[in-house]
Amino acid sequence: MASTQAVTSTALACTFWVDRTTNKDPHIRVYYQSSNFAVHEVKWDKGAWKPGSSPVFNLNSRASLAAIAYPGDGQNIPGADPEIHIYFVDNTSSPPKIKDWKKSENSNVWSYVGEVPAYNLTAVSNLGAAEYSDPYIRVYYQDTDGYIRESQWNSGNKQWIVSTGGSDLNISKNPARLGTPIGADTENAHYSPRVTVAWQDANSNIAAASVYFDGSTLFNFPKTYPASPSGSLTVAMWDSSKVHIYYDGDNDGIQKLEYNGSAWSGPVNSFTGDITNPNADGQGGLASAAFAPDNSGDHVGSVFYQPVGNNNIVEVLI
Repeated sequence: MASTQAVTSTALACTFWVDRTTNKDPHIRVYYQSSNFAVHEVKWDKGAWKPGSSPVFNLNSRASLAAIAYPGDGQNIPGADPEIHIYFVDNTSSPPKIKDWKKSENSNVWSYVGEVPAYNLTAVSNLGAAEYSDPYIRVYYQDTDGYIRESQWNSGNKQWIVSTGGSDLNISKNPARLGTPIGADTENAHYSPRVTVAWQDANSNIAAASVYFDGSTLFNFPKTYPASPSGSLTVAMWDSSKVHIYYDGDNDGIQKLEYNGSAWSGPVNSFTGDITNPNADGQGGLASAAFAPDNSGDHVGSVFYQPVGNNNIVEVLI
């Protein structure tokens, strides 16, 4: 990908879409924080990375990030230069808040939108986000008791629905490790109301759920998958029969779990080499893009990560 210089242990966010033009061109946007904590954007369009990166807005500290491409009211598929939203946790405020920045369609100007309401958001929460159909937006976060919850938005009423606690909009059903990474992705046609959400459970093992019409069904893994407590994870979802979870394993290396629609397999040590250290605090984030079948070429997606102690963001084709 394009050369980037990020702050050490930056969070990463990524969004992928195939536009609604006649050519149906593919696009990727990757977001990270630079050394002064500004959020930067790197662009991939029609199979090529654009040189360098562009700052989009400034922050005063490290923050978790999530991003979605918004197709526009009444649309299911984004255009070539769509509205994009970036969500982050502002843990400098009390209580902490999820905040939303966006750029409008066919514009490079970013502006602050407002807060995404959340139930008892913990200051150490990470974020996941997905967009599909209506269009609907779903933002996933962690509350102070450790539960992974969902905040909902749709273009019909243009209002957020927030959990009232208990089982309401409770994705994990059981408390997760406080500060767990959260990954979320939807089918890459962005039409079906199905989202795969993944996190670390209270014992730092991988957990995940299939969220269909906002109802959460936990996946039953054939065994436990230990993860690095200081690591990250990302979900790449092609459709309901092809899902990958990439995560920092507890014994070094980025691991892959794969779902074929009926069963999970793995883990596979997905990338070789000294790319991560499970014993190092503050590892960088993971992000991924699951390519649409017509745009896959010689590979079906990309995973982005930052090696420990390194300022670069690396792309691995999958």
